[in-house]
Amino acid sequence: MKILFIISNLANGGAERVISTLCDEFSKMGDTCEILYFEQNSGYYEYKATLTHLPLYEKYEKRGILNKLSKFWRINKAIKKSNSNAVISMLDQTNINVLISSFFAPKSVIIGEHTDERELKSRFWRAMRRLLYARAKALVVLNKSEKNYYNFSKNAKVIYNPLNADFLSPSAPANKENIVLCVGRLESVKNYEFYLKSLALISPDLRKNWRFIIAGDGSQKERLLALNDELKVGAEFIGHAKNTKELYAKASILALPSKSECFGNVLAECISFYCARISTPTAGASELITHAKDGIIASELEFAKALEQLMSDESLRASLAKNAIRRLADFEPAKIAFKYKELILS
Repeated sequence: MKILFIISNLANGGAERVISTLCDEFSKMGDTCEILYFEQNSGYYEYKATLTHLPLYEKYEKRGILNKLSKFWRINKAIKKSNSNAVISMLDQTNINVLISSFFAPKSVIIGEHTDERELKSRFWRAMRRLLYARAKALVVLNKSEKNYYNFSKNAKVIYNPLNADFLSPSAPANKENIVLCVGRLESVKNYEFYLKSLALISPDLRKNWRFIIAGDGSQKERLLALNDELKVGAEFIGHAKNTKELYAKASILALPSKSECFGNVLAECISFYCARISTPTAGASELITHAKDGIIASELEFAKALEQLMSDESLRASLAKNAIRRLADFEPAKIAFKYKELILS
């Protein structure tokens, strides 16, 4: 079987990592994969697939309405040329473009959503999404809340993001340090301004014995650095981290203060490193954390107090981290790939 994945950009996002892992698993099953992408390939991930670049935007976007509309014909042509048995498209606007294009291609399209439905702001694109998603053979979402929203899709399934082997083998919680770790891009949705203000509410006597590491880059960096200095909380901004495993291995606590998360990959990645998890109440956190059993979910009003309690109680951290290990089986790549294969063959 040949499977065609379609995505706009091959960067370092969660959808790209999912495609990389699925290609690896499908190859083990004897299937072949092709990835059709429209913009850039950053080379961040390795893909066991043929990579095909279709430059939809850089050559055609500014040449009038007919050339802009011709992108649908070009996508259609690329789908036919791939001679694939199944098409899996990732992310909202790409999904819409592929579904329009596939009106004229005899393919069954599976689409995947990896962001909160509220992230798509344009009324036009939201209307198109509602109209066209019903045409897809299946829609893959990351949590039950998103599945309920997409009730207009005829076949919505919750399938988690897979973890690669590096994040599936629990390691003894040795050499843990008093580190509260955040991993994520420095953008508004990650809510770091709120996080820094929460740190300022924690007892200075407790805070001085801990390090607060933020791994990530983004447009809010300068603003956050200035706020960090103003509040004197001493958070360490270390930029984008290529090897997050080393950070997870040292950190005692993984904090995710986001405004919204469909999944929150870091909440799954850190489990095998025995990090105690605390998150704001996003849809992803509700899916991946059972409050007070294998992590903490705290509202913005309660976040500082909950984090302070977690920092103060080593036994609580150990209990939460140990209980979370049971969730690792949910993210096994072979299991996730099998669920995708079931959708393809259904």
